Amino acid sequence: MFSVGLVGLPNAGKSTLFNILTRRSVPAENFPFCTIDPHDGIVEVPDPRVDKLAEIANSKDKIYAKIEFRDIAGLVKNAHQGEGLGNQFLAHIHETDLILMVLRSFYNDDIIHVENRVNPIEDEEILMMELTLHDEKKLENLILRLEKEAKKDSQAMLKIQICEKILTQLTNIQPAKDFIMDASWDEELVEWRKKLGLLTDKPILKLANYNEGGNNFEFASDFKLDIKQESELLDMTEEERKELGVSVDNGLDGMIRACYKKLNLGTFLTCGEMEARAWTFTKGMVAPQCAGKIHTDFAKKFIKAEVVNYDDFVANNGWKVCYENGLVKTMGKTYIFEDGDVTEFKIGG
Repeated sequence: MFSVGLVGLPNAGKSTLFNILTRRSVPAENFPFCTIDPHDGIVEVPDPRVDKLAEIANSKDKIYAKIEFRDIAGLVKNAHQGEGLGNQFLAHIHETDLILMVLRSFYNDDIIHVENRVNPIEDEEILMMELTLHDEKKLENLILRLEKEAKKDSQAMLKIQICEKILTQLTNIQPAKDFIMDASWDEELVEWRKKLGLLTDKPILKLANYNEGGNNFEFASDFKLDIKQESELLDMTEEERKELGVSVDNGLDGMIRACYKKLNLGTFLTCGEMEARAWTFTKGMVAPQCAGKIHTDFAKKFIKAEVVNYDDFVANNGWKVCYENGLVKTMGKTYIFEDGDVTEFKIGG
């Protein structure tokens, strides 16, 4: 399962957001470092397609794709040197696949800001600097180790050169993920580079925690969310939201889907009498790999996949009419799955 780390300065709104997402009780008090140990919660990825397929197939159960969120304690300046228990917190980020930066953009004198000001641009700079400095230190230590191994490892010098190039990039405040791998590298070296485990290799989304209708610091973010309001409206119906004159859109759903998309994930769908279900796959996967998401034996014994586009499946009210109208495609081992494919796998003995 893929994991999203909620990262930000203390009191940015991470723990409150986590509480909303998972409905789990973790501390969200108004003082720094309230959250020390990370908290994990599994969250369903909202997908109305599952509901529609369940309706068509009269399924007994509905199962949505899932993603894990991890509430990580607030970072501060010099976290890479251990400030604010920073090394411990940075280690928790290593275990995630995506960094969701929660950046406070609202003004409120009653809520402490660790830097005694409200400026999400500067907050982002602090967070990126700490991630970058952590990566620099890791690469410097790796170079020292590789220099000792140079006599035994024929590729050690090349690895050192790669580390030095990434270091130069980091020094220029460019994340490691922007480093372009050389087409001449062999597969072993490419895999070595991918497994360096650098924090700035991870994809990042920026969330502005703002006050709808209040006083905010405006800046460019991937999306905005009034976390306090979402917390207060969490259990309200669409009709109740309308009566209060607030947005009927659940901002959380859009945020979850944005994380899913940023991780380059797609969904294929299955449905039957027992269940309608969304399955997560990484975009670019071929049919046997997707079959393996259901069961490892499915990948080994894969014969073919019967595939229908979701819109066609719904318009024709299920498998029967789709077959009659020639809309079902029989796909082999090289077929690259697309988001929204409704499928049945045929497996050998």
